[in-house]
Amino acid sequence: MTGWPPYDETVPWGRVQGATEELLALAVASGARAVAIEADLGDPDAPRSVFESAEESLGPITALVVVHTHDPGGGLFDVSAAEFDRHMAINARATMLLIAEFARQFDGPTGRGRIVTFTSGLPLKGSIAYAASKGAIEWITVSAAAELAERGITVNAVNPGPNDTGWMSDDIRRKVEQESPLGRIGRPQDTAELVDFLCSEHSGWITGQIHASDGGWSKLR
Repeated sequence: MTGWPPYDETVPWGRVQGATEELLALAVASGARAVAIEADLGDPDAPRSVFESAEESLGPITALVVVHTHDPGGGLFDVSAAEFDRHMAINARATMLLIAEFARQFDGPTGRGRIVTFTSGLPLKGSIAYAASKGAIEWITVSAAAELAERGITVNAVNPGPNDTGWMSDDIRRKVEQESPLGRIGRPQDTAELVDFLCSEHSGWITGQIHASDGGWSKLR
């Protein structure tokens, strides 16, 4: 996904007032048991506190989907050492620590632990630190899958491709529609359906894989 136009500047990034409560209400309305826990994943102690709070409210956790990200943008000549480190801390380190916390507390049936991480299509022109952190997530995923297999925990990554979650400008939407093999933009439900499968009992033979749920964007163009 190189050479893309800028993000849609009208989309509010970062903390949005009331967003947590809105997401929680949507989850509960769909029939899920849910709890909202806010944490700064740049803090190395945050993953442990998140799991402790989640287990206290919901009981044992049997699946982990790691979908958070940090990406203010910045190319090779723009990113400072401190900003590069922050990308790696929030995106890569926090992913590793969340996986480790899940594995420590997991005591469910053998072969029923599920972990799904999120990566991106590479290279990413203009977001080099973000790209580096996503590359790290892919290797964390594969290495964790090898280590956790004996515990009956599968670990996979999903690359959702150009998915319209609100960040696309009109120029990006037109570009994706024109270049996509399927002639359309990815939708959140496209990715959600794959994640649902990877967290289900039907995916027990799949682990250590990077799944491109991108409508053929990375292979067929």
